[in-house]
Amino acid sequence: MKPDSAVRRETARVAAGVFALVAVMLAVYAVIGKFSVPALLGGVYTGLLTVVNFFIMGMTVQGITDRAAEKARTEQEIAELTLEMKNRMKLSYNLRMIALFALMVVGISVFKFDPIATILPILFPTIVIRVLQIMEARRPSVSEGSDKP
Repeated sequence: MKPDSAVRRETARVAAGVFALVAVMLAVYAVIGKFSVPALLGGVYTGLLTVVNFFIMGMTVQGITDRAAEKARTEQEIAELTLEMKNRMKLSYNLRMIALFALMVVGISVFKFDPIATILPILFPTIVIRVLQIMEARRPSVSEGSDKP
């Protein structure tokens, strides 16, 4: 399945935000005198993992949405499909979180990345998404802008 434009666009927006926050984190590391190659690699590593995680989530949602729109359904079929979609999203989330955790453990224990710099970026996509939501909510809608003389 090929990612649609929404998945590509949102993944790019989240990636830009995540790596901006990784840069801020590394700048703080430098200011407090803790910057090191393991900190740099840990931040970039988990930053990449979180972006891949977001992309996989987007592809899962796209697949579910495509399947839901493929044909007309009865109410019973819609109810069954809805339950199946919820279960698929839960499974996807759980598998992605297990993989993310396992890969972070590998980064810290095998590759000897800085633990804090490796763990902290797991929070960055959530921060980026919230900021993007706030920015979207503050943006005037097309109808609001057309009322001005």
